[in-house]
Amino acid sequence: MGKKLTRIENMVDGAGRESLGIQINRRAFCRAASLGLGGLIIGKTLGGVEVFGRDRGALPPPMITGVSTELCFNSRASVHSGLTGTASDQQLANVLWAAGRAPFVGSHREIYVATSECTYLYQPETHSLQYHSGTTTSNAFRITYDRELDFDAGVSYMTALAASVSLWNGTDNQLASCPIGSGLSFGIRSVNGHTDELLAVSSDASLPNPTTDGDNGVEQTLANLRLCKSFHADAALTQQQMSQILWGAYGCTPHIVNSGRAGLTVPSSWARYQMTNRIYVIQEKVWRYANRQGDDLTTQDHRLELVHDGDVRDALRQALPDMPAAPCYVLFCLTPDMLTDWYSRIETGFAAGAMLVQTVATGLSGDLMAPLSSAQQTELQTVAHLPAADHAHAAAALGRRLADLDDDGDVDLSDLAQLLSNYGETSGMNFADGDLNGDGAVDLSDLAALLGQYGAHP
Repeated sequence: MGKKLTRIENMVDGAGRESLGIQINRRAFCRAASLGLGGLIIGKTLGGVEVFGRDRGALPPPMITGVSTELCFNSRASVHSGLTGTASDQQLANVLWAAGRAPFVGSHREIYVATSECTYLYQPETHSLQYHSGTTTSNAFRITYDRELDFDAGVSYMTALAASVSLWNGTDNQLASCPIGSGLSFGIRSVNGHTDELLAVSSDASLPNPTTDGDNGVEQTLANLRLCKSFHADAALTQQQMSQILWGAYGCTPHIVNSGRAGLTVPSSWARYQMTNRIYVIQEKVWRYANRQGDDLTTQDHRLELVHDGDVRDALRQALPDMPAAPCYVLFCLTPDMLTDWYSRIETGFAAGAMLVQTVATGLSGDLMAPLSSAQQTELQTVAHLPAADHAHAAAALGRRLADLDDDGDVDLSDLAQLLSNYGETSGMNFADGDLNGDGAVDLSDLAALLGQYGAHP
């Protein structure tokens, strides 16, 4: 395809820390915006001009911390008080950039950030802040969303939370956070710090232990975050991959909440953990993911329970025709009463968002669908043999992405040409450039992966 769409480079600031910078020309920017590739930075200023006198303008490029996605999820904990103080521009920049990287499935999602001065509208395409209102907050800053779907807010909360935890460099005077009401509040205070302690151990050996500190930094994972519409449908997930992805979505961590309940990789309103025993995995069989021993929220586990000994994926695809063909599907369920509550709907976004991030960090890809209609919920109960009280609010498709760089549904000469035009580049490339394994470079391993899928269709 000739010119690159975008290019992520490693940059070094005055303190010797790496940051993610973006090179993009005007034509590429317009194309990126039309494709929904939000979160990419085009410079330290937007043409050197602020549209409104009270605009804050462009934020610093996000800093690369090198902290893994898994360590961020395992260390995350909601802090319910003391979310005051002043966040640095870099902290604000990293968190907002991450929030903007999250995809959304509804018609719209706008990100607002309230500070002690005013409220801004965050522009992911330009990584800048535009004045919105004079509303202030007593927190260091607070993110809220104007959205069609509560689910989409939950997905974005998880990318923002992961980025905030990656910024920790100790325990004192760190950026802490908590979803409070319909917003995500941040403040400077003490935190427990990073921990790789593993508590998600299967009681019946149905899942291997997940890792709590992986190889991929969270910023690089988020830079490659996007939904996938074309999977290698015959490339089944391994048990280790399935274990890792389920843990990332709703797995137990060392955090213990005030009620004595065992914390998870995601937050939950009032620590109710609404989806306990309500996440279902559909591969060659139907399984329930159990992160507890029974319904006891003070316990910790990590196992799969057999629901149906049969392959229902073809029937699921008929029930959800807009979902791509994939080797694995996950259903996020709620009870009928929970479906009417925003804090339950947002929790499905927490889990699905964390699952998507963990999936990409694992080297795989995912697609999301929400909300499911009542007719689809009824059909899925029959197809997947779900309990009568469990209604699928959202679904995910998981698997290995086809090397379909131009998103036309197959792997052909145009995809090969696009990869070869970037071959040998090592400055933080992304999937659209041909970096199929997410290691920041386009090299022989990516070429081999594409050639292995050449001629494939989803």
